[in-house]
Amino acid sequence: MIKIGEERYLNRLEAIEYLLHAYRARWCNTKWSEEWVVFSFEGADRKRHRRKIPAYLIRQSKIARVRKSDIDDWFRSTGNDSGEKGD
Repeated sequence: MIKIGEERYLNRLEAIEYLLHAYRARWCNTKWSEEWVVFSFEGADRKRHRRKIPAYLIRQSKIARVRKSDIDDWFRSTGNDSGEKGD
């Protein structure tokens, strides 16, 4: 994890682990590009979900990352922090 100001940026492994532990996903796959990250996962409700969020390139790093707040906002927008709903 890289923290810039108040924002936290996660690499691929950190983003998957965060989804699995914080939102009780049963499994998670990702597809990364320099512009987008597509998350496919099965939630605690055993439903499959898919979401595309922006990827960020951090100065002095060639690794695309996602903002932790983008993942959190996704679950907050569904009105359920348990990961039981998604787009």
